[in-house]
Amino acid sequence: MNQYLKILLFGLLVFGGCEDEPDSFEVSKVPSTFTKKVLMEEFTGAWCGYCPDGAHRVENLINDKDGRVVAVSLHAGNPTGDAMEIAHTNYLETTYQNPEYPSGYPSGMVDRVSVNGSTRLNRGYWEYVANDQLLETAVCGLAIISEVNGQNATVEVHAGFNSTFNGDYRLSVYLIEDGITGTGYGYDQRNYYNTEAESSFYDLGDPIVGYEHNHTLRAVLSESLGDAIMVSEMVSGGEHIKTYTVDISSYNKNNLSIVDFVTYMGSSITEHEILNVQKCGIDSLQDWD
Repeated sequence: MNQYLKILLFGLLVFGGCEDEPDSFEVSKVPSTFTKKVLMEEFTGAWCGYCPDGAHRVENLINDKDGRVVAVSLHAGNPTGDAMEIAHTNYLETTYQNPEYPSGYPSGMVDRVSVNGSTRLNRGYWEYVANDQLLETAVCGLAIISEVNGQNATVEVHAGFNSTFNGDYRLSVYLIEDGITGTGYGYDQRNYYNTEAESSFYDLGDPIVGYEHNHTLRAVLSESLGDAIMVSEMVSGGEHIKTYTVDISSYNKNNLSIVDFVTYMGSSITEHEILNVQKCGIDSLQDWD
């Protein structure tokens, strides 16, 4: 074999062997402190003419809080349907609706804490409650390893604690997608601000054709209200680890993320509270922070 062929063969072995090598992700040891982050769950719909303002407020929250607000957009609320609606949104809408103070669209849950007996809050409350929650000291944190293999993603979620807890605490895991566009009633965004000159949505049309829907909930990997965390794991330095698999073939892989969070389940919906939340790209590592 001449020298040229030897070099060529060596190159094929090196680069060919590296092509299918999986990413080497590893979560570090549970730290003693965590960054407190807030989950903003926004009830929205392409059919809802006031919802562009809700989405605008969510984006402002994310930008103003330096990534400490994680958003999930929940599409539902219209009997004729929304192209991005999934059953979990309807379940949350029913579970967290206060019959005495019914909420419309857009509305939102901020760490699922209640204000005056309501967990689903008018958009005028979102920033106020988020600011309040960000002042809380984080008692737990999360890390994520998400790896794509073909049509599936394998998601390894770590929940760590720096105190001892007793009670019902659960881990929830979401798949969300950014940059969703489409055509027709299920995607084109109704816009009641089209004729309001002072609005960011002035003269964009009603509906807004080609509107980009972000933070959209696509799938729930855990149980609807989360998977139970063992009491023995909820101690200082304790860690809960669970692995999930999700089919991502129906979505744009480049726009997918994983969102996970730990919830304290009180005796009623007004006593539930999300203690911390984390977000990670679909094929990457998000360590503790």
